[in-house]
Amino acid sequence: MSNTDALSPTRFANTGLRFPRPRTVWLLAHLRALWLDRQLADGVVPWHSKMHAARALQLTSDRSRRVLARSLEHLVEHADGPPVQRRSAAVPPCRPQVSEARPVILAIAARLRATAPVDARGTARLRLLLTDGTGPCYTPSRRPDALAAQLQTVDRWLDAAD
Repeated sequence: MSNTDALSPTRFANTGLRFPRPRTVWLLAHLRALWLDRQLADGVVPWHSKMHAARALQLTSDRSRRVLARSLEHLVEHADGPPVQRRSAAVPPCRPQVSEARPVILAIAARLRATAPVDARGTARLRLLLTDGTGPCYTPSRRPDALAAQLQTVDRWLDAAD
């Protein structure tokens, strides 16, 4: 099956399934975001299915890019600020990891705020990295540059393929 076959109405006609409407696909992509983000981060192409394509558009939208940039900037602010003594469910950032990765974090944030296109694989991986409470953003590692190394990979993946 070619990539365009995955997006065609005839694919659904042969199976007896109804062709999903664009709003339904968009909503399903939003509801299954974590699963789709993992697949896109692992290299599944956005045109694999309508849901993958919808999620890729969501991840690379201006709004999503601003949210990711703001999350990166907040990560640096929380790591640079004094430790919070209040009770919270929020996982505090790993200060040594964030300090080591600070230049890369701010460079990616600036890149996301720019108008140049970015690839869904990079934005998906970045979103997963920022939301993983057991990842290098939030937990100490044996490698002091673990977060910086992962962010450099994300930065390469943000390059939109022509």
